Order: sequence, then C-alpha cells, then structure tokens
Amino acid sequence: MKRWRISSIGVALAVCVLAGCSATPASVAYATRSGVPAGLDADPLSGPAVTWLEEGETFATVTWGSGSCPPVPTILSPEAMNRLAVTFAPSPNDPCTADMAPITHEFELPDEITDHPVTVEIRYEDRPESVALVLE
Repeated sequence: MKRWRISSIGVALAVCVLAGCSATPASVAYATRSGVPAGLDADPLSGPAVTWLEEGETFATVTWGSGSCPPVPTILSPEAMNRLAVTFAPSPNDPCTADMAPITHEFELPDEITDHPVTVEIRYEDRPESVALVLE
C-alpha cells in the first residue's frame, strides 16, 4: 500500500510539473535582492529606476512595493538596438506586508542591444501604464 501511495504522488508531481502547475512565475533576472544598488539615488515617489551595474554588460531595475511581495520580472525583450522592455508579473506571495520597500532586479544586457544610451521600458502585467527610463 505504501509503495502505491508513493508512486501515485510521484506521478501526480510529474504531471503537474509537465503541465506547468507552478503558481510562481519564472524570473528572468539573474538576481533579486532588497535595497538599492550603491550609488543610485532612488525613492518611492520617483517610481522605478534603472542603473548600470557593469556598463554595457549588466544592469539593474529598482521597483517599489511590499517587501514580502515583490513583482517578478518575467519578460526581458529587446525591441531595438538601443531599447528593451522588462515586464513584471504580480508577486504570487500572499499575504503581503504593507510596506514600501525597494527591490533590485539584476539582468544581463541582451546581445541585441548594441547602441547607447539604452532605453528600458518598465511594464507591468496588471497595469496599463509603463515607464521609460534611460541607461546612460
């Protein structure tokens, strides 16, 4: 009986994984951490921010919101040789703290981006507005 139960759980888990049952959207950032990168002057009233981590190689976006429910960057899409978009999905976490915390998301610059300065458009899946910021 135990063997059947373990086997059933394994099969159910495999089906769920193959069918994409995960409620957590996959992040396209190589790192996400709380706080603001050194040298970046950002505040919640100004909205999201962007900065180079290593110019021409890696960059970071800073979003503001609940520290326990940060948005998840799900799409990083080059749109021109000097323009890209980062789309954020709502956090799958619940409940969320009622604070206003900065969250830094770090990305590798796509190979298709070859011109500077780079415009980074911040988009949200659950909001119609977007914000265009420039990496100089």
